[in-house]
Amino acid sequence: MKKLLSFLLAFCLMASFVACGEETPAVTTAAPTEPTTEATEATTPWETGKEALNGKKVIFIGNSYTFCGYNVLTKQNDILTQEERSHDHGFFYQLCKANGLEVSVTNWSFGSHQITDFFGRTCETERECLGEFHEYYLKEPYFDYVVFQCHNEPHYNGDLMALLEPLMTFFREANPNVKFVMHVPHMAYHHGNRWLHEIPKLAEAGIRIANWGELCYDVLEGNATVPGATQEYTYHSFVINWSEKDGFHQNILAGYLTSLMTYCAITGESAVGQPYAFTNDPTINPKFTWESAKKLHYSYNDETNFIEIFQSEADMKGLQQLADQYLAKYNGGN
Repeated sequence: MKKLLSFLLAFCLMASFVACGEETPAVTTAAPTEPTTEATEATTPWETGKEALNGKKVIFIGNSYTFCGYNVLTKQNDILTQEERSHDHGFFYQLCKANGLEVSVTNWSFGSHQITDFFGRTCETERECLGEFHEYYLKEPYFDYVVFQCHNEPHYNGDLMALLEPLMTFFREANPNVKFVMHVPHMAYHHGNRWLHEIPKLAEAGIRIANWGELCYDVLEGNATVPGATQEYTYHSFVINWSEKDGFHQNILAGYLTSLMTYCAITGESAVGQPYAFTNDPTINPKFTWESAKKLHYSYNDETNFIEIFQSEADMKGLQQLADQYLAKYNGGN
């Protein structure tokens, strides 16, 4: 009788738990839930090897320090739509193609623009697109890689990550696994841009850094030496001399370095041995010849030796070796 009473008491207690909405402990553990967006952003690793780019969508966001030198090809500031700015076949695309890869490249670079002209507010640049809301024209915001470039950034207040948040949020809403690459132009160092000290913090946050500008600046300042160099490197080895007013944009040698270091930052491949014959191949694009680039971009003064550098296997290998060093400086932990 005591056993029967104990059984009935246990049964009643179990029933009371069910009636109050309580559940008895499960014998087996529940299946794991899907990770949250925040976890995906923080934990999704970078792919390694060149296949990380095959079939992927890449967008370049910046100004003339992105498109000069043919990394991507120039578009007028009144060309606003995504369709017109897609299918870019500049040096970055050509480097991918030379590696047997097919990528879709969108050129979202506009002359004189800052990052804050693109995201979070209307355009403040005194150009044809003044007052435009550039986000509106990005109708298909899904990208695998977003490559951006900062420069003067008048809205910078000491926190570069906060300034970049509208950009990153915009693309993460379309693809939570999107990856970001920052490339840094040489003029950021010549002008001593206020945010340069924050680059390591961006790298720690998982943004890959393609700092071709620091490489060029250090070579010119004597802070770095090109291994095996046969040429003397001067300001116009990397910079055009187009007119009395424009002697500060990158030439096609620096444009190649932009593409090279962006490609290697994404794939993790070594820069050494990467192809560059496409930079002197007019069958791809009539602009892609060393002589025509010299004639066009050195019309004010033709003193430059970038052609001799391109023609020197030792110098190109040395620049590629330096590229590896500057990539490792920021991206060793990513």
